[in-house]
Amino acid sequence: MLFAFYFVLSLTARAQTTPFLDSLLKASLPQFANVLENPNKYKLQVIYTSIDRNENNKPTFKDFKFHVNKNYFYPASTVKLPISTLALIKLEELNKKHLNRSTAMITDSAYYCQRKIKHDTTSASRYPTIENYIKKMFLVSDNYACARVYEFVGFDYAHKKLNDIGFKNVRLFNRLDGSCPGDTAKVMPPVYFLSETKDTIYKQSLTFFSEKLTHPIDNSKVGTAHTNGHGKRVAGPKDFSDHNYLTPNDLHTLMKKIVFNEFFKEAEQLPLSNDNRKFMLKQLGMYPKESEHPKYDKKIFYDTYKKYFLYASAVATVKQDSIRMFNIVGRAYGFLIDCAYIVDYKNKVEYLLTASIYVNQRGVVGSGRYEYDQIGLPFLKDLSWSIYNYEKQREREYLPDLSEFKMFDEPEK
Repeated sequence: MLFAFYFVLSLTARAQTTPFLDSLLKASLPQFANVLENPNKYKLQVIYTSIDRNENNKPTFKDFKFHVNKNYFYPASTVKLPISTLALIKLEELNKKHLNRSTAMITDSAYYCQRKIKHDTTSASRYPTIENYIKKMFLVSDNYACARVYEFVGFDYAHKKLNDIGFKNVRLFNRLDGSCPGDTAKVMPPVYFLSETKDTIYKQSLTFFSEKLTHPIDNSKVGTAHTNGHGKRVAGPKDFSDHNYLTPNDLHTLMKKIVFNEFFKEAEQLPLSNDNRKFMLKQLGMYPKESEHPKYDKKIFYDTYKKYFLYASAVATVKQDSIRMFNIVGRAYGFLIDCAYIVDYKNKVEYLLTASIYVNQRGVVGSGRYEYDQIGLPFLKDLSWSIYNYEKQREREYLPDLSEFKMFDEPEK
């Protein structure tokens, strides 16, 4: 039987693979045999979680892995998920009256490469807010919004809190503000939160980092050549040791907790209110056209703008209303990654899937010439459908009640 090793895990020195998933992928994706047979070349990692419900709709999880390891993989925009989570946790921990994700947040400038931000015309209040920044990050992967939110979170707080909640090897060294050369994430500008009467509710002063963190892996070099800050080709690999580090496995675990936080042991839960958790989940599942604030031009930000699974980011208008994908993606330097909770309300299908792939045949990091459209995106699309088709025919004792995830008919603030 193809699925005879359903519960078996196999460990090697460098990678973890479940024989069941190995068999499933190789049987259902013959068109990508070269990718599956060369996981080191493509830095391929796949994590799939099947979900079974009991009579009370309580889920249990089974994780299946293909070539999962701790080798370097550039997470790109997927770091917006932990950064957003940390910002909402920090707001709750401050526990100040009238301070929440929709409170006006003014960013000052007191150091090199910092920005003074007082207004946001895309926000319902016309002021910058954590809420609006997170919407921008999740809906269209806005780097500018990410930088502002990270400036509130702070370097030291981010890594201490990540350590506290079980993500000890995540490194957030960069804000993703591409207009600022070099690493300036370790000096955070003053931030003010204002009441509706424009009184200061909370002030966070200019902050310098104190944590001295090393990279959690020894080798974070990629490629055979790279381009420098001036676009000049340089022989030798690019060193990513001062870049962000977030493994697909940690990303998958974080997404699982955002979706199913209440079903984890209390000590393992994210210290996050259900309201903030559902806010995040809704933004992860929305199409840009469904947002009122910010408002997006559908011609530019089409439905699958950031949907690599199922659609390969290539479908302008999603016409079916049965399937929803709550996801975060990353794309840079030849690296592609998608992390998602996928549901089909009609057919009662649900599963978690994370996959990462590196498509850089030339080996030059920073060239901008990668095989995203030829290999990477088609692979992620077909992979996700292969898991969907398996899940659709998989027998379950109890079908899931997915009503809590039907949140898109609610008015958007």
